[in-house]
Amino acid sequence: MNQTSAIPWLPTTSAMEAEEVSIAEQVAAMLHAERQVMILITGSDNGRVSGFLAELTHAVSDTDTVLRIKAAIDAEELFVLLSGQLNVQSIGLNLMQLAIKVGERLRESAPSGNFVLLCEAAHDYSNDLLESIRQLSNYPINIVLCGRPKLYRRMWRPALSALRQRMNYRLDLNEWHFTGAFKWLVVLLILGAAAFFSWQWLSGRVEEEPPTKTIADLPKNSVVTAPPALAASPPAADTVPSEPPAATPASEPDQGLSLVMDPILRIKPQP
Repeated sequence: MNQTSAIPWLPTTSAMEAEEVSIAEQVAAMLHAERQVMILITGSDNGRVSGFLAELTHAVSDTDTVLRIKAAIDAEELFVLLSGQLNVQSIGLNLMQLAIKVGERLRESAPSGNFVLLCEAAHDYSNDLLESIRQLSNYPINIVLCGRPKLYRRMWRPALSALRQRMNYRLDLNEWHFTGAFKWLVVLLILGAAAFFSWQWLSGRVEEEPPTKTIADLPKNSVVTAPPALAASPPAADTVPSEPPAATPASEPDQGLSLVMDPILRIKPQP
């Protein structure tokens, strides 16, 4: 399946440059020059597809005979619709007989140029309807399937593999072919920015908290208050008192006696 935004083989003359011809006119020129081709045209539902299809219908009708399907229908309604546009009598015919009559008419010469079947909103067609349209491609008729991008994704289903193989050209009307990749890139950029600003905010919170000071961080010649000592508990009653410490000379030089304080008896010993 060829992917192209313009038909490369468009014939040009000195009076008509390629850039002066619209894409719809290029497609119409290709449909007029070729026979039994099928084109898949996809685009977002933003009005551009409907505008392009209207321009394509006008360009094709100038040189060829246009047949149109404007809504999703079933297979029987398809041949009834085509029989009406081809002026084929369908009264009293079953689906098989009607399909044969339509095929015989398509083998005949078109009133103008070639027969061109334009299918609008083909993304809503059932698999049975798409298969019936594929069977029409066996006749001398050009077919254009136009719809949303999901129509192209549906072509990769096993039920539509025969239709995918029958496609000759594909035209993507989206302005940018990397729309999906661009969306994921935007999502990744937003997530990355959110992670960066979260990290910056957490780093600022850590810097605002005052650090714990140690003795090494204190200025010189500063007084450090020692923690209060725990009060000494009195010894148990059954413990043996230790010998009193040796007497120390009093600080007063005019006394010849030394006073010793017994911590247990709390009395002054005799000299």
